[in-house]
Amino acid sequence: MSTVIITNVTDPVCPWCWGEEPYFRKLETHFPNLIIWRNVMGGLIEDMNKNKPADMDATAYYNKENKDFINHCLETAEKHHMPIKVEGFKLFSETENSSFPLCIAFKAAQMANMEKADLFLYNLRAAAMAEARQAITESELIAIADESGIDIAAFLDPLNDGSAEKAFWKDVEEAISMKVEVFPTFVFEYEGKKMPLKSFRDYNTMTAMIKAVSGGKLLPQAVTYSPEALFELMETHPRLAAEEVKEAFDFVDIEAMETAIAPLLNTGELIKQPADNSYFVRKPAKGMACDLKTGICK
Repeated sequence: MSTVIITNVTDPVCPWCWGEEPYFRKLETHFPNLIIWRNVMGGLIEDMNKNKPADMDATAYYNKENKDFINHCLETAEKHHMPIKVEGFKLFSETENSSFPLCIAFKAAQMANMEKADLFLYNLRAAAMAEARQAITESELIAIADESGIDIAAFLDPLNDGSAEKAFWKDVEEAISMKVEVFPTFVFEYEGKKMPLKSFRDYNTMTAMIKAVSGGKLLPQAVTYSPEALFELMETHPRLAAEEVKEAFDFVDIEAMETAIAPLLNTGELIKQPADNSYFVRKPAKGMACDLKTGICK
């Protein structure tokens, strides 16, 4: 059976794009192996310095911009329920004033390891909006690449030689040709037929699009929660927000989801990573094992 390609025109710091993740997980569990994701960087914030009033101190301006931005993230989270961290949020500054470096970093991740690039994008969003990290800085981008299982040297090469930036501008050209006006914007493609969809959308709307573009050939499958099914999903998505688990396995609410995963938390098979308004779950980190003969640790 043919797959549906979902092109997602996005930006790493778009809070509504972050909010789509629970519905993406639900699509993946209900349409197993039938969806190919294609992320296109649109470039949301070019240069915040351009909007700074001439008579306003840069520190005061960016304090206000950071506060306004994270408060907007919290407002969106009232609808999508993804983790957001307010305390310590200082993503933007006079020198870190654009989302373009994050878009370029995603293109570098694709060039370094296409299989891990979407995980890098997820971790990049989480770092910026759920962990209050300085995700625009090179040191944090390197750390996020490393956390995503991407070779640092392979990541830095396209990041520094201009090829990742060139790929980003190619994405921007594609977004312009698609007449993208808002993030996220989607294009659903099945056997050559394409259907666009603008703005933040829920699972039901996306499912209706898949049905329509495939002429009814692709329909959602029933899903049953089990620890094995959760761990299988975590092979691709090693960290999941509470809302993602709820949506992926059709729990009626967060309380029902928490009851289901409680045994895994009690045994230590899962651990929680808190955020201000929610939390992630992930497997505990494996301890390092060292071979005393060779001196190699892994």
